[in-house]
Amino acid sequence: MKKQILFIVTALILAVCSIAVAGEKEGLFSQGNRAYVEGDYQKALSCYQQVMEQEGISSSLLYNMANAYYHTRDIGNAVLYYERALYLDPDNLDIQKNLAMTRKDFGLMEKNTDGWEHYFHFLNLNGWTWLASASLTVFCLIFLLRGLYRKPGRNRVLRVLSVAALCLSLVSGIGVLSQYEWMDRGIVTAKDASLLVSPFDTASKSSAIKDGRMVRIAKRYKDYLLVKESTGESGWIARKDVKSVIPGGDLG
Repeated sequence: MKKQILFIVTALILAVCSIAVAGEKEGLFSQGNRAYVEGDYQKALSCYQQVMEQEGISSSLLYNMANAYYHTRDIGNAVLYYERALYLDPDNLDIQKNLAMTRKDFGLMEKNTDGWEHYFHFLNLNGWTWLASASLTVFCLIFLLRGLYRKPGRNRVLRVLSVAALCLSLVSGIGVLSQYEWMDRGIVTAKDASLLVSPFDTASKSSAIKDGRMVRIAKRYKDYLLVKESTGESGWIARKDVKSVIPGGDLG
């Protein structure tokens, strides 16, 4: 009897502690939102950072952080977190609109994406990978069923379904390959960053590059990255000045 009472008391204590911890985490996000509404963007960012460290990332959290960075005029991080939020939630119109507005306001307009490329950004890498695996699995199952059922009418239906599943898996494979490009894309977050002619501290500057500019990583060398802008201009930049578009990604 004593053991049962001790077990129940322990369970109650753990439940209360869990509720208290959950309330504290929820409170941090609410505090951040309240600070944002009140115009205290630094406090909002501090709360959002704590939520991210404790709970991980979500598109809504990254979006709120991007909005706060925008109001502090930290354009590099604003664009970075909009891009990361959009990567997690590609169809979110609010994120798309704010990202476009930020780029327009600060002269960071990117080259328009072609129609077929836009289609393959409908899902992120995880989404395309899941779809490719699912459609390939369905194709294999249908192929096995075709071997088991020899009736002409049913076999014709299975043939059509197998072709559809195969086409979907091929399209999904292209989507996976197109999304891998994002693994090597980054946002310049450092103010007054420069492109260098070579990957050395003593190298001369070839041009300046705005914070918030998206770049493609072409090569890596020690503490430097060879990057290419959408305008076609390229040069070496310090690793610390660029952050990966992929949440938690590493450009190293």
